[in-house]
Amino acid sequence: MKPEIAKTLNIEKSGFTADQVSVGANVRAWWNCPDGLPGHEPWCTVVNNRTGGFRRVSGTGCPDCKLVQTSAQELRLKAELGTVLPIQVERDSVRTDRTEKVDIVVPPMSLILEFDGSYYHAAPDVAERDAEKARRLRAAGWTTVRIREAPLTPLDTTFDVVVRFLANPEEAAADVLDHLAALGLITQQDAQTYRAQGRPMASELAKQWIKAKLGEQALRAERRLQDEAWDRMYDALLQFEEQNGHSYPSDEEWTVEGADLGRWARKQRWQQREGRLREDRVVRLATIESWSDRTAYEAEFWQGYERYLADTLAKQTTEAKHQDLMPQRVATIWASNLRSRRKARQQQGEDLPAEQLEAMAKVPGWSWAPFEAQFQAKVDALWQYWNETERPIETVKQREVWNGHPVGVWLNSFRTRRDRLDALQQQELQRLPGWSWSPQQEKWDRNLLRPATVRGTQWSRQPVTHVRGSG
Repeated sequence: MKPEIAKTLNIEKSGFTADQVSVGANVRAWWNCPDGLPGHEPWCTVVNNRTGGFRRVSGTGCPDCKLVQTSAQELRLKAELGTVLPIQVERDSVRTDRTEKVDIVVPPMSLILEFDGSYYHAAPDVAERDAEKARRLRAAGWTTVRIREAPLTPLDTTFDVVVRFLANPEEAAADVLDHLAALGLITQQDAQTYRAQGRPMASELAKQWIKAKLGEQALRAERRLQDEAWDRMYDALLQFEEQNGHSYPSDEEWTVEGADLGRWARKQRWQQREGRLREDRVVRLATIESWSDRTAYEAEFWQGYERYLADTLAKQTTEAKHQDLMPQRVATIWASNLRSRRKARQQQGEDLPAEQLEAMAKVPGWSWAPFEAQFQAKVDALWQYWNETERPIETVKQREVWNGHPVGVWLNSFRTRRDRLDALQQQELQRLPGWSWSPQQEKWDRNLLRPATVRGTQWSRQPVTHVRGSG
């Protein structure tokens, strides 16, 4: 087992040393508080629960630290919510038919928020007490919302909200505020504004509260628990990359003790870009082969760009056929998606990052509007065709090639893609001598008219024969 876990084994109460048991042993042992905090008594659990890596579930650590952790979570959440809600910070009780101890009171809104940590609120008898307490508070006129930590479920599906297990305070606060907005207790704008910050807004205040209410040792225990959680997520990301070949898990694709690996990885990248990630963590993440602080979209762009550029350059050399080129279909789709993405951003008054625009400018022959550029070149060639052959455009056959130009294919493409041409492009085509959008239809119409005229002429020239009756 890991040295930091082995040193917490209480050899006297367990009756064996760490090197006398295997890592995955299903043997009960006694463990000391990892931080050696006073008042934290040894507890008993099987060895495998302490050595199960990132797969181990809650309930296998020091119970007294769990209590400290739950209290610290509550204080951090309270501090974050206080940046939006008019919380009465020092108040911790209200009256029903008795004095009720509560976690968070918001008197102007007649609102009470209760935090139910998953470790201490999972038992059925505790859940029933929590539900009964909420009913008393609501009967006394308090809107009561229980904030339930996963895997707990709502006791009241209307008022209660579930937050992720060991969620960061800003994440949990954002989920709670979204829920309060859905209940009509705050505005959607207030909830959205907080979520858009993407970081804790009251971490220093929370730290002061934790130190004052729980003591300096609580901060140490919290830091250790956070480090352990980070290590578990890091180990999970290593395994994810080994299985998938990249380090960009999507949301809800992979979870670790209820924590979303995709969101965690995204946060590490954001912190690294902002210079907020601890240096030791930057170093550890750099050992992951596919790691980059770029977003998933940016990573996708640069991976595709490198292949696209190499493919384009290779095609300009005689060695192109020996290269492992980007398949033509893949290259076409990548380029088309990039152009569409830029067009969508421009319609919103934005653009792609400058470094991406500069990179694409280095690709030989690249154009952001290839169809428009090719369109004019083709029209110019069609004018040259008419000047040299004096043949109307409508007489060009579908597969006709002139001076190496597939003029027949061009004309057919223009006609079938008329809906993608703008008004100026359509006018440009209509100026070509003998242009027609539907040459076959017009030819058919002319053929229909010709026999009718001929028949009319023939009938007009035939003499009328009158048959007289005899006798």
